[in-house]
Order: sequence, then C-alpha cells, then structure tokens
Amino acid sequence: MEFAKKYYIKTFGCQANIADSGTMRGILEDLGYHRYVTDEAQKEDALLEEVLKNVDLLIINTCSVRQKSEDKVYGMGKMIKKVLAETGKKPMIVLAGCMVGSAVGERRRFELNELKKKMPWVDKYVSPTDISKLSSVGPVACHPPHAQEFSYVNISTGCDNFCTYCVVPYARGKEVSRNEKDILSDVQNLINRGCTKIMLCGQNVNSWGLGVKEKIALRSGESKKTPFVDLLTKVHTIDGVKELAFISSNPFDFTKELVDVLKLPKMSKYLHIAVQSGNNDVLKRMNRRHTVEEFIALIREIEKAVPDIELGTDIIVGFPGETRKQFMDTVELFKKVKFKVAFISMYSPRKGTAAERLFEDDVSLKEKKWRHAYLTKIWKTRR
Repeated sequence: MEFAKKYYIKTFGCQANIADSGTMRGILEDLGYHRYVTDEAQKEDALLEEVLKNVDLLIINTCSVRQKSEDKVYGMGKMIKKVLAETGKKPMIVLAGCMVGSAVGERRRFELNELKKKMPWVDKYVSPTDISKLSSVGPVACHPPHAQEFSYVNISTGCDNFCTYCVVPYARGKEVSRNEKDILSDVQNLINRGCTKIMLCGQNVNSWGLGVKEKIALRSGESKKTPFVDLLTKVHTIDGVKELAFISSNPFDFTKELVDVLKLPKMSKYLHIAVQSGNNDVLKRMNRRHTVEEFIALIREIEKAVPDIELGTDIIVGFPGETRKQFMDTVELFKKVKFKVAFISMYSPRKGTAAERLFEDDVSLKEKKWRHAYLTKIWKTRR
C-alpha cells in the first residue's frame, strides 16, 4: 500500500504570509500531499524536531521585517543538523517568503548566495512573487473552518510606499492588484468549503485597483470613491459571508467612503490601522504620509461611524533620531486613542532600506527596551 506524502508549513510574519501559506497548502493537497498535524502549543524545538522526523516536505515561510524573525529561521539549522545526524535523513526543505524575496526580486536587498551560505540545508527557494503566480490554482485553503478564524484572500501583492524602515517593497516587489473576478471567485470557493469569515489582504488594501497617478491624487487629498470600496461592497453581498475584514490599511489613503463602508452589518468590528509613531518629525523620517493630527481626526471619524469598533495599530520605538521627548508623544497618543491591539517593536536596521542607508541607529538597545516596556505598560492600562 502506498501512503501519501506528508507536508508541514511553518509560517512567520504577517497576514500576507498566512495567505501565501494557505495557497501553498491548496497546491500541495492538489498534488496529493497530506497535511501533518501536530500540537502547535509545544515548545518550538520540540515541534520542529517532531516535524523533521515525520514529514516528507517542510516549507518555511519567512518574514524579513525584523532581524529577530530572520534569526529564528537561521536558528532552525541546529535542529535540522541534529535530526540529520540521528536519523541519516531530512525532509525536502523549501524556503519561502520575504527572506527569499529580498534576495531574488528586482529590488533585492542582498544576494541569494548569502542565504545559501547561511542555510545549506535548504533544497529550494520560492519568493512571494512565485507564490502569487499560483493563485489561479485555487483560493486559500480552509482546514477546517473554525468559528474564530478568518480565511485570508490576497487582493494585491507588493508595495510602492517605501517607508524608510520597511523591507516589504524589496521583499515582495511592486504593488500589483489582483483581478476582481479572481478575488470574488476565491471568496465564493471559500464559502463553498464552509468558510464564512473573509479577510481581504494586501500590504496596502486601500490602493487596490489604483494606478500610480490615481494613488498620488488620492493621497493629495482628492476625495473620491475608490475601487477598494466597490470590492468590499461586492464581497459583502455574497451569500454565506458572515463577517468581512481587511488588512493592512494606512491612514493616508483611508477615505470617507471607506469609513462609511465600515457601517455595513457584516463588516468586522476590529480595524487594524498602523500609525508607527506619535511624533510628526519621526513620521516624516519614516516617510509616512500622515501627521498625528490627521491620524487622530481619522480615528474620531471611524469611532463616530462605528462606536463599538476595536482598533489595532503598529508602533516602532527607538527609530533613528527619536528623542525621549518624541517618544513621549507616542505615549500621549496612546492616552488619546484606545488600542485593543498594539504591535510594539523596537527598531532594528534592515539591510538595504533607506533608514539603514541614511540614518545612524543612535538609540541604544537599553533605551529601546525601556521605551518598549513603558509603552506596553501604558497600552495595557488603556486597552
């Protein structure tokens, strides 16, 4: 009797990576692979050792936004070598995600050989762009539907914003919107599989369907109905959709029409919108296209439209040049806006980004840790 080969996907990073992993699951299962199920709550080393000894294929879907995320991937080599020494074999290992995208794309930050030297145990490399080309095979797989989980559907890939700290424009390439027909088909297929919660994903979903000139006009204050508002409305009307959400969304192109869409009955009562800092000088050095005042005004509009909405955000502390006083402006922002969720990160230079080239990493690690702990404490008392 021939047994089906088993696979496991280890996913690091954001919702875009989660969606990519779902696409890869669908492809592998169409090819006859079976998903290996394990206790995800166990310690990382124990989980990895179990997986390495029991699967035929391991895909590591990587994140490159923080050095810590990359270090976790490099650190897997120790266990891989251990299992190889004990058993004399290892599964086929595929490295996917933003670490690969950073090494093979048009906007590469480093060469692929750097990854190969550090991870000789990898058999194959797959960039996010390669994954997006496989979207016609099928939507994000749902294994199985769960009352508390969203099914992720990518509506665009890449990013053209070039925030100075960010690797995404390099790792995932130019911003490209997927075809509306394909997106709606993916949603319907998910509904047919029993998935009822839909999350539309992109590095900046607000600009879905817009050309370069249209993006510039929108961000210059020209208010009009955007294609993304139409897309949300169409997905909202699909029978079987019980809850609809989207991520990631930036303050600088969040239109009044998009605020109004949040009132629709199936729209999620959670909204993630990244502010990154509470100080305008820091935001300018980050190449963010909004001010603190504009962000707060937008939040008040959203809260007026949906009084029971819960908010999430992203924050970087210790960005180059950020003084203690400027950091305290972020603290004040957290006192004015109640965030249910806050991803607070300490700045780390990312090779090839504008911040790494232009600014000295002049905030000490000790100070970054203090700011991280202080802001976390403020957030926990307010959420």
